[in-house]
Amino acid sequence: MRHTFSREERLKRRNDFRRCVRQGGRAAGDYVVVYIAANEFGITRLGAGSTRRLGSAVARNRAKRLVREAFRLTKADLPTSVDMVVLPRIPWSHPTLEELKTDLIEAARRAQIVLSGQA
Repeated sequence: MRHTFSREERLKRRNDFRRCVRQGGRAAGDYVVVYIAANEFGITRLGAGSTRRLGSAVARNRAKRLVREAFRLTKADLPTSVDMVVLPRIPWSHPTLEELKTDLIEAARRAQIVLSGQA
């Protein structure tokens, strides 16, 4: 599997973010909150966000960069054919990349279980 983060794998539209948060399954890990909703594209897409409560623009952008990097490296272990919105938990405790990768995988799997229970 290629470790890339292509344009097709990004959530860009506000409606996609909203659909994930409102209609999807939700699970919280130690460092992130993951929302998952099914998609019809056959690929896993990611939307990373943060709020001002996280801190300065530098802190928010760093958190989103870490989330995107964790996604890029763990794509093979994540659920397929879903849209994911990942938000850092407040207070952000500055996890290492390895901690974040593990947390992302576990939270995504739990969110998918919640999503399949809603169907």
